Amino acid sequence: MTIAASRITIGAIIIAAYVLFKREKLPSHASIWIKGTIIGLSGVGIPFVFISWAVQFINSGTAAICMSIIPLSVFVMAHFATHDEKMSWTGLLGIISGICGILVLFYDTLQVDNIGNWGIYALIAMLISAFGYALSNVLIKRYVKTDPINTSFVMLTTSALIIWPLTFIFEQPWTVSLGRVEILSILYLGILPTGITTMVLVIFTQIAGSTFVSYNTYIIPIVGVIAGYIWLDEALKQATFLSIFFIAIGIYISQTQKKN
Repeated sequence: MTIAASRITIGAIIIAAYVLFKREKLPSHASIWIKGTIIGLSGVGIPFVFISWAVQFINSGTAAICMSIIPLSVFVMAHFATHDEKMSWTGLLGIISGICGILVLFYDTLQVDNIGNWGIYALIAMLISAFGYALSNVLIKRYVKTDPINTSFVMLTTSALIIWPLTFIFEQPWTVSLGRVEILSILYLGILPTGITTMVLVIFTQIAGSTFVSYNTYIIPIVGVIAGYIWLDEALKQATFLSIFFIAIGIYISQTQKKN
């Protein structure tokens, strides 16, 4: 929670500084704060907390693979929430293939020693996070018509205001000792993957749609697995590649009938 609250706060400050630099006003309308709070919790607050917790029990490559189901989740939700992103029978086959990929991950995690059921709980937390990201994409496309920068600011600000009290209750962040590497890591998480990326994703979702934006998750498994192998000495296992294969095939099948 401390990591999540810190990076979200830094991200909100980055966006606020950008808005003030452009001599614009921060959002004040009640509607954007209500919508922004719901979208922020589903797409920022809950995923950031769950991901930070989950990677204590599973490796970064496995966590990254879980994120790759976002396009499939968006594909299903967009079918019911939008009028121009409907699912076909071919798409359903893609969903089934993606589910097979996730089952491979769960089976592989069950074989890992010394983590007990925590590995499974961590995978469930990652899938909930992926679902939250997907839901926020669809909600932005369906319900947010206001300035995307202001929407991003509200999403991060409300999430931080909700998570910080919980952080002080459950984790006592004032007792945490942070070194230079930890501080730089949190600053990086707050500035680039939180503040700047939230603005970019909201803008692109409004312009190009939730399904298109979810395609960025194609890169996550590749980067996660390779980075984990290089810097964290995480093993490259057959189950990892098999899981990526099923999920990638599922995404490809589900999108074969879509126009460019």
